[in-house]
Amino acid sequence: MKQWVAAGFLGAASLLGIAAASGAGPDVNWLYNGGFNNDHYAPLSQITPANVASLKEAWRYPMPAGGLQAQPMMIGRTLYVVTTQRALAALDAATGAQKWLFDPKLPGLQPIRGLTSWSDNGKLRIVFGNQNFLYLIDAETGQPVPTFGDNGRIDARANLRGPAENNAIYLTSPISVYKDLLIVNGREAENSPASPGDVRAFDAHTGKLVWTFHTIPHPGEEGVETWPANAYMTQGAANAWSGSSVDTARGIVFVNTGSAADDFYGGNRPGNLRFANSTIALDANTGKRIWDFQQVHHDIWDSDSTSPPILMTITRNGRRQDVTVATNKQSFIYVFDRTTGRPVYPIEEKPFPKSNVPGEVTSPTQPIPTLPKPLSRRSFTEADLTTTSPEANAEARAAFAQMCKGEFQPICLNQDTLVTPGFGGGNEWGGMAADHNGVIYAAVQNTSSMTRLEPNPRLVPGYQDRFPADQNGYPTTQYSFTGYGGWRLKGGAQPFSQPIATLNAVDLNTGQYRWTIPFNLASNGGPAVTESGLLFIGASGSLQAFDTRDGKLLFESKLPATAGLTPAVYMVDGKEYVALASAGRGDSAYVAYALPN
Repeated sequence: MKQWVAAGFLGAASLLGIAAASGAGPDVNWLYNGGFNNDHYAPLSQITPANVASLKEAWRYPMPAGGLQAQPMMIGRTLYVVTTQRALAALDAATGAQKWLFDPKLPGLQPIRGLTSWSDNGKLRIVFGNQNFLYLIDAETGQPVPTFGDNGRIDARANLRGPAENNAIYLTSPISVYKDLLIVNGREAENSPASPGDVRAFDAHTGKLVWTFHTIPHPGEEGVETWPANAYMTQGAANAWSGSSVDTARGIVFVNTGSAADDFYGGNRPGNLRFANSTIALDANTGKRIWDFQQVHHDIWDSDSTSPPILMTITRNGRRQDVTVATNKQSFIYVFDRTTGRPVYPIEEKPFPKSNVPGEVTSPTQPIPTLPKPLSRRSFTEADLTTTSPEANAEARAAFAQMCKGEFQPICLNQDTLVTPGFGGGNEWGGMAADHNGVIYAAVQNTSSMTRLEPNPRLVPGYQDRFPADQNGYPTTQYSFTGYGGWRLKGGAQPFSQPIATLNAVDLNTGQYRWTIPFNLASNGGPAVTESGLLFIGASGSLQAFDTRDGKLLFESKLPATAGLTPAVYMVDGKEYVALASAGRGDSAYVAYALPN
């Protein structure tokens, strides 16, 4: 019978020493995204394709209405969750009864997408990012640990660039843990002024800074020649806002970074900007670079990676190979050897159009993976436009003919530009799942966005942008984009005929798709997969379960509101549960399902 040691992810083997059996018996934890691999995988087989249709609601933890993108974390019979009010709650994992609630009562409602934990000499601590603060919480009492930082918290704005109050960073994704280090990334402004996207590690005992990796290189560091002179003093972002993954055996931390500020006009940041829009492998003990790969050169499309890398094992040419798998809003899948960074499938530099915007110098080429094929459409033709009626088709054709369009088409000046995949990205921050057979599963949007660049009307004499900047505050560049709008016809109709989203299974042993099905992706949640061959995902206001063999829908249950992030799959007292957040304007709750007794 297979065993799964949950403690490895927590960076301290002494945490609980839990080795839990698949299928039945002891408790089986669900850590953020299913473990340190970020693979969304549960080694459980009690709920199967044959009996999943019998799932019933086991308990519900109601909350006030509000937005929520968090995934639960289960350790040792307790489910730790983030509420719609951005508080931290501990629930009985079998009943949903609240054990304690910690509410820091911070202003602002930045998203919190999950939690992690750490063991301090056998005492479990919850690592909780909220706004710009990182809290270390006693798992038994729900109170901050006073010896950590300033009475239980540190301010992530400090130790970036200049005084803390001159920085803006939000800890929207979980902190990673390696040994006694807390590895911190955050969400930052996408328009200047913006703070630098440093990857940092802090001592879990004291909160003191241990190491820093500069994604905007300092003088003498690798990649500095790809940025403007002294960019480290003024440029911002290039941040791994989606979090990180840790190979604890090798001592490597992996991050996917996003674009440098400003997002859509790069005239003030010429160059390919190494470490922005990249997958980077760092020594987890020191923060030193091991390898890196840039997915998008000189990004002007907001083509961030929206989830951390997956760590998994595939079989190539009869040999098992540990790999790192990344994706981004361009919908490409990048597969790298975990230790060397060498692409498993060739990646080719291909030419793309130049920008027509004064001062903007785009990269003449972009790296294109040869396999697997992209998760979603990357361009459209007239043949893809809607045929629901002659009138709708004519309206779509007329607008389409006037647009700038095509793969890696720079956003045009004073002309509508079709950006494909759209700004929502091919794969959002719910991320992908991976089973232990080398197959990944991804729910993706299949639409475009429409925008343009225009002379910035806000740049008048004496204008100063407010700082800390909003996530997408007013830009200070000469040209600004007109928004994240999607292209819609009159009445809000979809201009394209293809499905607006798909659910996909991709075999990374071969680089080929196993199946693709139409899908209603009405949330940012990702899938979770189990040893028994089930895929659970929240979509279109319900929890759904699919057979991983063929994508057949096997189970669906209506949720009180929109699904939150990825479901958690765990076992307590020999009973397997599937729990997820459901939040919105109406009823909001965490809902757990199990087979009837």
